[in-house]
Amino acid sequence: MKRLIAAIVTVVFILGFAALGFAADADKDKCGACHKGEKALDKIVAAKKIKNVDELMKAAKEGKSAKMHEKFTADDYKAAGKALKLQ
Repeated sequence: MKRLIAAIVTVVFILGFAALGFAADADKDKCGACHKGEKALDKIVAAKKIKNVDELMKAAKEGKSAKMHEKFTADDYKAAGKALKLQ
C-alpha cells in the first residue's frame, strides 16, 4: 500500500512539473498562437508598413480585433518587436 501511494505521489509530482513546462512554453509565443499563414505577424507588419513597437501597439489596440489584443502588455509588444526586428 505504501508503494502504491508513493508511486501515485511521484507520478502526480512529475506531471505537475511537466504541466508547468508546457504553460511556460505557451507564454513564450503569444502572437504565434493566432498569427499563422496569411495572418502571420511579419506579413501584417510589412503590409501596414509598421516601423517600430509603438506603431505595432497602436495598430493592435486600435484595429478591428482590438478586443483580442487588450490582454497584452507593453513587454509583450516589445518582445514581438524584437522578434520582428522593429525599432
